[in-house]
Amino acid sequence: MDIAIIGANGSTGKHMASRILLEKLLLPTDRLQLVGRSTGASASALYGFRQDLKDAFAEHCPIIDIALRPEEIVADIILMTAGSTLHPHAHKDKPPPSRDELASYNRAIAIPYAEAIAKYGYGHEIVIVVTNPVELIVQVFADHYDRRRVIGMGAYQDSLRFRREVARSINVSREAVRAMVLGEHGDGIVPLWSSVTVQGFSESETARAIRQVRSSTSSVQFPETLQRLRDEIIQIAQSGHMNEAFQRFDTLPPDVRVMVGPFLTLFSGAKTDIATANATVDLVKSILSGKDTVIAAQVVLDGEFLSVSGPVGAPVVISPKGWDGVYPIPLSDGEQQLFFKAVQSIQRKLLLWNA
Repeated sequence: MDIAIIGANGSTGKHMASRILLEKLLLPTDRLQLVGRSTGASASALYGFRQDLKDAFAEHCPIIDIALRPEEIVADIILMTAGSTLHPHAHKDKPPPSRDELASYNRAIAIPYAEAIAKYGYGHEIVIVVTNPVELIVQVFADHYDRRRVIGMGAYQDSLRFRREVARSINVSREAVRAMVLGEHGDGIVPLWSSVTVQGFSESETARAIRQVRSSTSSVQFPETLQRLRDEIIQIAQSGHMNEAFQRFDTLPPDVRVMVGPFLTLFSGAKTDIATANATVDLVKSILSGKDTVIAAQVVLDGEFLSVSGPVGAPVVISPKGWDGVYPIPLSDGEQQLFFKAVQSIQRKLLLWNA
């Protein structure tokens, strides 16, 4: 099993490489390919990074290869992390930038890699997209490659956050909670409260716990609640009271924390690279397990879920072959309305991004 990290010289890529070796996901005869550009910092820095990894993980280090051109990529699993990211926020007079602002730059970076994998690959590679906007980059790769072998990380990571925040609110471990977030990796997230199950809780106990912690009684009210509470948190942060902002954050409903947390982290001057890298490696581990697993992820649909077509966070069954199909999870009426709104929002943005 070989893994390639496109954008390995970036902070997220470096964390991924370290976690892959720390978890011993690759045998000494496997290959970890660090992919960068032939110009700029990557051209030299990746060689030093490779040496650092060898020093750190000498006892169980796989073959570490460096690729500086898209056509040199050879791997079974390809992690697409290259491109501009949301940097720690330097301007306190306005909110952090949107992932949408990364679209034009990151699309131009993704296209050569998608073309190269389609032309020079073996056809069995799985591409896991981390680069934002994740829906756009998933569409770019699916335009050139088998769409069922392209998986976006957005909904998967949002679901992990949702599970964690629900667990924190009801005082259980995250492992005890099952839940999904669909839709857009951004303002159009769709938290599926109807999907929440808690190990050891009866249906009535789960329903009672949800009523006590969710942000609103109806999913259609969620966007308005999210906007109002996010504005409140940002206003506190803009005033310079970051500790107070995080204290107020801890009191928010769990579905709101899913969305506000990354924004507040960036606004504080920190980054979300470690969480993103860990979530991505967790997904890689699920794929390497060889078992069919149901997750939420950005994929390009062709009518398989609610007759929707295009890139969107959906419930899919993944395996070592990619995503094999859609899991028929039921949605409440409100969740379905939010999901369709997210699809419409993504389609509008794709028209702008691809113009």
